[in-house]
Amino acid sequence: MLISEWSRGSAIDRSRDKLEAVVRWLAWFDYSDRETIAGMLGVAADGQNAFFKKLETSGFVVSDTAPGIRRRILSLADAGFEYARMLVPELDLKRRRRLPSWVSLIHSLSIQVAIIARWSDIESLRPEKTLKHLRAVRLPDAILTFKDGRRVALEVELNHKSTARVYNIYLSHLKNIRAEHYSQVAYVFPNEQLARLYQSKFEQPVWPVYRPGVGAKLMLDTMRTFDAAPVHRRELFTFSVEGLYAL
Repeated sequence: MLISEWSRGSAIDRSRDKLEAVVRWLAWFDYSDRETIAGMLGVAADGQNAFFKKLETSGFVVSDTAPGIRRRILSLADAGFEYARMLVPELDLKRRRRLPSWVSLIHSLSIQVAIIARWSDIESLRPEKTLKHLRAVRLPDAILTFKDGRRVALEVELNHKSTARVYNIYLSHLKNIRAEHYSQVAYVFPNEQLARLYQSKFEQPVWPVYRPGVGAKLMLDTMRTFDAAPVHRRELFTFSVEGLYAL
């Protein structure tokens, strides 16, 4: 149906749906920007200036500048925060008084872009913030349930973690799969070099096993290793390079 053919009631309903979608999205991720939210809504950002301006003047959304990022960053204002508490009462929402670190912000925005790239195939979405109740060894960036029934853990990696952490996370995902929190893990990277580093570790026939050490440090367990051949045969992990958040 063309927009010109909408009834006034339909237009109001559409506006309400868009408002709810934006508030829920910002409740899930804390921060976003116009272009990313427009992608989530399935509309062109350039045609939504009036909508975004109304969000700000109505007190639902506030925008800020972040160093090193050319786009203005959106988050929930007072009215939006109270509305989010109604829409997603299961979330332990906290007011954000300042922007997070640059690295955290780019990671969050990249997760959003990766989700939106799969949007048309997703049946339901559970971002990390909604997974706190799971008795999971590790919480992924999101769990996506696809229309074909697959439940996939999404991991967006922007830099290389230590070898100990990479293998520890791989094994944690396998424990979560065994517990039926999800059935697959999709790793997404911004470039081929980083993807190869992770995939080359994954493809090793035998993985080292690490145990908790002092503080957050992981120590190599010299008495144990993990036979990864059965994991390789089951195709539980995928590794892909995608265009993520552009500065």
